[in-house]
Amino acid sequence: MTNTPNSENSGSVDSKRVSLAVGELSRRTGVTTATINYYVRIGVLPPPRKTSRTRALYPANFEGLIIKIKELQAAGLNLNGIKQVINGDPTSPLAGAISPEQATSAPTSSTPTGPIPVPDFLEQSGLDDELYDNLIAADLLRRPRPGPDNAPAHDRRDLTAARAFARLKAAGIQYQLLERHAEYSPLSRAEALFLAEHLNSATIRSTSTQPINLVGAFDTVRRYLRNLKLDEAFPDWRAPKI
Repeated sequence: MTNTPNSENSGSVDSKRVSLAVGELSRRTGVTTATINYYVRIGVLPPPRKTSRTRALYPANFEGLIIKIKELQAAGLNLNGIKQVINGDPTSPLAGAISPEQATSAPTSSTPTGPIPVPDFLEQSGLDDELYDNLIAADLLRRPRPGPDNAPAHDRRDLTAARAFARLKAAGIQYQLLERHAEYSPLSRAEALFLAEHLNSATIRSTSTQPINLVGAFDTVRRYLRNLKLDEAFPDWRAPKI
C-alpha cells in the first residue's frame, strides 16, 4: 500500500479539523521541513500535535501562518518581529506596524530566492527609476551584480531595503531627507563593529545561538533601546495617523 497523506487531510473533511504532516505542509507552502521545525523551535509557530515520538500533525491554519511569515519577511521584518506579529502580542508596536497592504505589496509567489534582474527588482520594490538611481549614487543601495546570463541583478536583502525606501517615499518623505541616511554611515559602521564584538564573544554554540540568531537578538536589543529614545522624542509615534 502506497503512503498517502493522513486521512484527516482529505479535502472533504472540514478544514478546521484537517491536520497536515510536516512533509505535506512543506509541499503546500514551499518551505522546507527543517525551516518549519525551526519556526516551531524558536516560537514563531506554536507547537504541533505530537502523535508519536517522531511524528506530529500540524493544524491546517499553519499553511496560512507560514504564508504570512513569508509575506512579512518580504516586507522587511525579521523573525523576532514576525514572532510578535504572528503571536498577536498587543503590547508590541510591531503588531500594527505592517499593514495588510504592505504585507501583500508583492504576491508570495513573486518573493525571490535568487538573483533579481533590475526590471523585476524595480517592479517588486515599488521604486521608480529616479529614486533607484539616486539611492545607487548615494551608496544607500548596493549596485547590481551580474546575475543570470550576466544581466545586472540584486538579491533579497537589496529588495527588502528598496521596499523600505519606497514605503518611506510613499509616506511623503522627500528624497533630500532619505539621502541623509548616508550621513549616518559612520553610525552604521560603529554598530556593525559592536555587533561583531558580540559575535566574537559568543562561546556557547547551540541551535539557538547560531550567528544568524545572535544577529536577530542584537537587532531586537538595538531596536528596543532606540524605541525608548523615540518614546522621548516622539511620544505618540505608535498612534495611528489618519
